[in-house]
Amino acid sequence: MTVKAPSVRNYEDFNVEPFETYLQRWPQELSNFPACVIKNWVHRHWTEFSLWLEFDLQPFEFKSTQFSNPEVMAIGHFDDWFRTLDYWGDELFTDKLRRSTWLASYMLEHGTSPAPVIVAMNADHIKHPLNGFLKAPTHLIEGHMRLAYLRGMIRHHHPSLKDSHAIWQLYFPSPK
Repeated sequence: MTVKAPSVRNYEDFNVEPFETYLQRWPQELSNFPACVIKNWVHRHWTEFSLWLEFDLQPFEFKSTQFSNPEVMAIGHFDDWFRTLDYWGDELFTDKLRRSTWLASYMLEHGTSPAPVIVAMNADHIKHPLNGFLKAPTHLIEGHMRLAYLRGMIRHHHPSLKDSHAIWQLYFPSPK
């Protein structure tokens, strides 16, 4: 039997279910999802994550690792996204309003992301729920703004930039 992630209560409302409450409802059968992934992908981006519910989530495998700056720059995505990601990354250095956000402030100070982005590994056999097939060897799943800022910091040689960054690698089941 396929186990589904529970929906986030009041997601489209100003009274969104707190993460701690949501985590208590998370099914034990989906213990393959680390709490960090549940918080940053499932809970924070329920509308986008819910598109993945057509997949059996139980075989998803997450591995915590570090990517070097060149590996971060090589993370794949649908081709038309890179113009947007790099625009956001450049705005980090040109737009005062963007620089003042909590995320920008954190990343510029600490030289890395406050939470790992999620990157699918060798998943070119997986069709994205809204787009085409994922890229191989890597494809960004979650963390678009964080990746945009990392790319901008790398391209602009920001002085606080770390040499490596925490990443969640996502392994989908092999094709049958």
